[in-house]
Amino acid sequence: MKEQIVICMALKNAEKTLEKSLNSVLQQVNTKREVILLVGIDNSADNSEIILKDIASNNPNVVLLNVDFDQAYLNRNFLNDYARKNYPNCALIGRLDADDVLYCEYTISYIEALFDKHNFDVLLCGNKQVLNGDVLEWENKPSKELLKDDFLLNQLFEMTQGNSKAELASCNTFIKPTVKIEYPKNESAEDHWFTVLLLLQKEKLNILIDEELLYCFYSLDGVLTHENKNKEHYTQSREELYNYCLTQNPLTAIHNKWRDYMSKGGMSFHESNIIKNKERLENFWKQDYPLNKRIEKLLKQTDNKKIRLLDIGCGPFPKSGIHLKNLTIDRTLVDTMADDYHALLEAHNINTYNQKIIKCEAENLKEKFESNSFEMIFFKNALDHTYNPIKAISNSIDLLTSEGIMVLEHYIKEGEYTNYFGLHQWNFFIENGHFYISNKSKEIIQNLNIFFKSVEIESFYEGNKIINIIKKNNVG
Repeated sequence: MKEQIVICMALKNAEKTLEKSLNSVLQQVNTKREVILLVGIDNSADNSEIILKDIASNNPNVVLLNVDFDQAYLNRNFLNDYARKNYPNCALIGRLDADDVLYCEYTISYIEALFDKHNFDVLLCGNKQVLNGDVLEWENKPSKELLKDDFLLNQLFEMTQGNSKAELASCNTFIKPTVKIEYPKNESAEDHWFTVLLLLQKEKLNILIDEELLYCFYSLDGVLTHENKNKEHYTQSREELYNYCLTQNPLTAIHNKWRDYMSKGGMSFHESNIIKNKERLENFWKQDYPLNKRIEKLLKQTDNKKIRLLDIGCGPFPKSGIHLKNLTIDRTLVDTMADDYHALLEAHNINTYNQKIIKCEAENLKEKFESNSFEMIFFKNALDHTYNPIKAISNSIDLLTSEGIMVLEHYIKEGEYTNYFGLHQWNFFIENGHFYISNKSKEIIQNLNIFFKSVEIESFYEGNKIINIIKKNNVG
């Protein structure tokens, strides 16, 4: 028996747009599979049912189901489940709203070709938006970056801020019948919730995001959309979705632990260290304290005579150094505990020679500094103390000049060595010549050489330390 692609349409009071929407499905060409349009009519009070029955009488692949939910999410879940149970040869389940129109007559055949090539469990593609009857120039296309936790969280946050261009292209989703995720109980943004629930299963599902394919012309003029925007739950649902995603993200537990530890100060070690080693530690602040030998060696390979150096997570006693003969060094110090450190230094009469540590998390560097601001960036036993080292590196790369260099000096698998105590939640290690970062549960295992293709990363072990040299130059 021939396979089917089932398009589900949850419908209520759509007489003005319905016929055009249905015809866009019926006019699909070059499909190998049978295309079924499954319509759930939910207490429509207009002429929608009459229009549908007239079309269905001449088109056996248009199947009408009268339902009594008065809730869009229940209707959508019912239709998806009906397709699973009543179409045993169903290959894919899609969705089309009654005020939307498929982009062209080849749309479903394009999706078929993608399915035959990739055998995806989930497909996300884009749409063209329609406002007041006019097709907007902007194309709402999903990014493959949605499969990255940080990018997804950032997009959801932008949605909470009312950024229309951050709205997920969530109506353009196809799933295999074996994918049993349901639309949640939400009066607004239930489709966004559905999409996020799918994306959160990326480790288990084969999710294909096509950044070029346009599925439909998506109407922003729908009655339900306007009703939702006039109600508090339009924003509330988006905020709830963002917060939910935060709790599901493996980074969240690390961030919460990090914040808890930082809130308790963590000053006892530094206090004790100053009492025992004040005279030696004071030297780190002196203007003639020699530049770190590794930084010195790398800078000698450049022609620059003036270097802007960013020392991230410098602590109360910066280890980068600041002086090298015949070189002018403009050093910037950053640490999230800056205020506490300065209070500690003042209490112990430590002379910082008017140098100040700027308070900033490594994950938020781009909020403090402009792109291309530093020739050298230095992390020493600091990146492993961040709650999101991948984001910290990403921000730092952006701050480097075109020929900039970043130096990372850390202990090998510090998280594992310290049994993940306090801030030590990450492992840095080398595998097959590549720089890897992982967390305790191994939910996050990232090959940085693959992740950051726009830079060169040289990694090597030196005793019990892992050294990473990241360069922006000579990369096409």
